[in-house]
Amino acid sequence: MNQFINFFWTILCFAGVVVYWVSAGLSPGFYIFIALSFIPALLPQKILGKLQLSNSTRLYQRLGVRFIRRFVQHGDIANRISRKNKPGYTAIPQKNNPAMYLKTIAMYERFHFMCLLFFLFSTVAALLDGRYIIAAVIMICNIIYNCCPILLQQFNRIRIRRLTETI
Repeated sequence: MNQFINFFWTILCFAGVVVYWVSAGLSPGFYIFIALSFIPALLPQKILGKLQLSNSTRLYQRLGVRFIRRFVQHGDIANRISRKNKPGYTAIPQKNNPAMYLKTIAMYERFHFMCLLFFLFSTVAALLDGRYIIAAVIMICNIIYNCCPILLQQFNRIRIRRLTETI
């Protein structure tokens, strides 16, 4: 179920980007944007960690993270279905190892920051080409596919750190 959800959101949200770049042609700008999008992969976690919006879960809750969590990989709906089909299922297999889970969160966050940059560059390129509708589609998909998961991972990081402080 989790892989299906991942596949669904990836295909849906990358569609606009693919349509734009196929129709615009793979210009040198495309390759430059791909290269620049890898910057988050090269940054130390200490720097990426500074992009955390808040140390309070309240801000994330106000931004709708609990709603977002319903529809994502390992989210509320996917977990409910997985538990129904597989009674011993746990969404976080390494729940006894918070450090491992924090590394997983960091990996997801880094991936979505990379995609966020590429979608942002693609939006700007589409705007400069006068392709306003596809630019709007890419921007909306950027929010859904990248901003929402980044917020969710930052929210999860706060929750895991709080749990480990009480142990």
